Amino acid sequence: MHSNLQKASAIKSKEVYDFIDNAVKSEYLYSNWIVKEYLNTYFEWIQSSRLNNFHGLKKFNSLSFVHGTSQAFDFFYREQIQKRKRFRCFKGDFVYHKVSWRNFDWAYLEDDHLSFEDAVVISLPFSDTGGIHSGMEDILDQCDQLKIPVFIDAAYYSIARDLKIDLTRPCIHTVAFSMSKAFHGTHRLRIGMRCKKENIDDPVDFFNEIEMVSKISAGVGLEICDNFTTDYNQDKYREKQILVCKDLDIQPSDSVVFGLTDKTHPNFGSYDRGTDSRRVCISNLLSDRVGANDE
Repeated sequence: MHSNLQKASAIKSKEVYDFIDNAVKSEYLYSNWIVKEYLNTYFEWIQSSRLNNFHGLKKFNSLSFVHGTSQAFDFFYREQIQKRKRFRCFKGDFVYHKVSWRNFDWAYLEDDHLSFEDAVVISLPFSDTGGIHSGMEDILDQCDQLKIPVFIDAAYYSIARDLKIDLTRPCIHTVAFSMSKAFHGTHRLRIGMRCKKENIDDPVDFFNEIEMVSKISAGVGLEICDNFTTDYNQDKYREKQILVCKDLDIQPSDSVVFGLTDKTHPNFGSYDRGTDSRRVCISNLLSDRVGANDE
C-alpha cells in the first residue's frame, strides 16, 4: 500500500503532461534566441514567487543553461578540486554528492569543524526535509568568516514555501535551479539554470556561448515559465498534501511533494537517509493523471 514513497519525484499532473507533450517542438533546435530568452525568463520567474524569498539573487545574473543541477555540481566540484578543497555537506543531503566524492576528501558538516580549505554544498529547500536546514545559517556565518565557497542547490525551489536566504553573503558562490521536481516529464529534458555573479569562462559558460546545450529543453522551459506560476505546485496541491499527510499520520513538509515523520513510524521508519527525519514522497498520491506509472 505504501510502496514507491521513498524516491523524490514530481507530481504526475495531467495538465502538465498534456502541456509538455505539446511544448516539445523541433523548431527550437534551430533557434538563435531560445537559450538566452529561456534563461532571462526563468531568472525573473524564480524571483516572482509569493512564497519564497532568495534575497540578493539579482546579483547572480551571469546565467547558464545546465542539464539539471547535477551538471552545475560537477563543474563546482571540478573547480574546487583544482584548489585542493575538502567537500562538505549535511547528512541527508542529495546522495549524488557522496557518490561523486568517493575518491576525494570530504566529510559531513556534522562530523568535523569547518576549515578554510573546505567547499560546501547545501540544498535549499533541504533534500531530507523539504524545508530550511536548522543548521544552515550557522554554517553560512562560519563560511563567511572563513571565506569558504558555498553552492546553494535550489532544485526543489518550485515545490516549496517559506524559503528565505540572504544571497548577498560573501560566501555564496553559485545558486542552481531545476524544473525536474516541479513539472513531471522535465526530468527527462534536464532543464536547469546556474546563477553566478560573473562569467568565469568555464566549460559550462563555453557550452552556452557556442550553444552546445539542449535547445528543445530550453524551449520547453520557456513555455513553462510563460504558462505556469512559480508557486503553481503549492497553490494547486497544498490542501491535498495536508489531507494525504493526515491520512498517512505524517506531517506536511514545506515542499508539497513530501511528508515527514521519524524512525518510530510503522510504515516509514525504515526510510533512513542518515538523519532522525524520515522523508516520505507523496507525489504519486497527489497525482491526477490516471494510469501514470512512468517514472
